[in-house]
Amino acid sequence: MEITEKYFGITKKNEEVKAYTLKNEFLEVEILNYGGIIRKIMTPDKNGNFENVVLGFDNIEDYEKKVGIHFGAIVGRNAGRIKDGLLIINEKKYELEKNNGNNNLHGYPEHYAAKIWNVEKKQDKDKSSLVLTRVSPHLEANFPGEINLKVVYTLNKNVLEISYEGIPDRDTYINLTNHSYFNLSGDLKEVVDNQIIELHCDEYVEVDEATLPVKISKVDNTIMDMRKGKRFSEIFNSNAEQIKIVGNGLDHPFIFNGRDEIVAKFTDEKSGRIMEVITDQPVGVIYTGNYVKAAEVLSNNIKAENHMGFCIETQDYPDVIKFLSEKAKIYNKNNVYKQKTKFVFSLNRQK
Repeated sequence: MEITEKYFGITKKNEEVKAYTLKNEFLEVEILNYGGIIRKIMTPDKNGNFENVVLGFDNIEDYEKKVGIHFGAIVGRNAGRIKDGLLIINEKKYELEKNNGNNNLHGYPEHYAAKIWNVEKKQDKDKSSLVLTRVSPHLEANFPGEINLKVVYTLNKNVLEISYEGIPDRDTYINLTNHSYFNLSGDLKEVVDNQIIELHCDEYVEVDEATLPVKISKVDNTIMDMRKGKRFSEIFNSNAEQIKIVGNGLDHPFIFNGRDEIVAKFTDEKSGRIMEVITDQPVGVIYTGNYVKAAEVLSNNIKAENHMGFCIETQDYPDVIKFLSEKAKIYNKNNVYKQKTKFVFSLNRQK
């Protein structure tokens, strides 16, 4: 078990970016203090070859230039879209930047993916952690409340856990996630078409042309039924309106049947890699990289292609204050925001 750090680059604001690596016999995870970005997750295939299973860039310049893709980053203050860029808390209106059509996406302009976070290393014989902290000031990106933020990445055997905490000084809205794009083929050898997605979800959220939540629907007898597993290619080739509306793929919230149990499983049969997800959150937005081609070039000079990675963004219901007001959560110093998600990596060694 070890933690190492190295220089990664300098931002446009003359901030030093460092790369930290958590490593044990099962996994090697590289994380930047810029955006809390997970730049690499090295996992073995069934033949013991360690390869990277997330998308990223080789330099800080690309991360800054293409920050809107959010490769591996902490997303906040809100994950997803807020309709009309309007947040209402205690009957007070907060006008947010409209950076995605008429809506706010991922808390722009002062979003967490482009911030330098403070880093503390913690280590013992069984696990190692990176503790990332920063203070998000009152009215940052015009969101109310100063928030003391803490995001902890912990490597324990074959599990990468991400835990989040936000302590506000007044009533506010918080909805955080991680935006890693996974590709279990290893070193981005191919797109994810042949990988299998299995979701323990009886319901999902339909979206409109702006990818805003419209209504909760049953997955029964639809392309959205992943309960028995489905190849991504079947989804990409579907003529269903909900698939076409987001760019021929998924960009939808799925409602988990349970909490603190396995809610999703992804499998690459060729490499033998399996990733299972455990979370205490009610929803996971599955995004299949429908526009990743815009990234142009990825790490190791690999040409970016659409559907080169998939995201599972565990979080609260999207735009919950407007969409499902009865489930809306307001956080303050007496009601602290917390979230926890685990990514469990394993192998099917059958040839």
